[in-house]
Amino acid sequence: MMSWLAASSALDRQSIWTIPNLLGSVLSGRDVLRRGFGAVTVAGLALHLCVAGVIGSAFGLLVGESRNRLRVALLGILAGLSWYYVSELLFWKKLGALVLIYSPQRPMLLGHLIYGFVLAWHPRGLRGVLSGFQGGPPTHPPAIG
Repeated sequence: MMSWLAASSALDRQSIWTIPNLLGSVLSGRDVLRRGFGAVTVAGLALHLCVAGVIGSAFGLLVGESRNRLRVALLGILAGLSWYYVSELLFWKKLGALVLIYSPQRPMLLGHLIYGFVLAWHPRGLRGVLSGFQGGPPTHPPAIG
């Protein structure tokens, strides 16, 4: 999602750090329209990763090990769109009005859809991680010394 937002900012001839700087303004309240990378950018990236991680974790817990790929894909898209509309209606109006004013709406919506598609890969990735952890015992004992 952040990669898409950076690319769309570059296509609009803006700094690729525009969206992270806007997100960071929610936490710091300064340097909102700064073009470069700085502490506000790091705060914005951290906020985005934290919220995206919480939403992704909740999605993973709700979907579980579902094998119905179409249902998981639709739920992922629904989760991405829900996050977009909830953040627009509740979060940004209360905390970050500048994000609502200065962020490009169509790239933000498409970024949330991309995030939803990535969430749809959850069951396949979960099976790969679980098979790595639940693999058989090692074929030879570890060397000591």
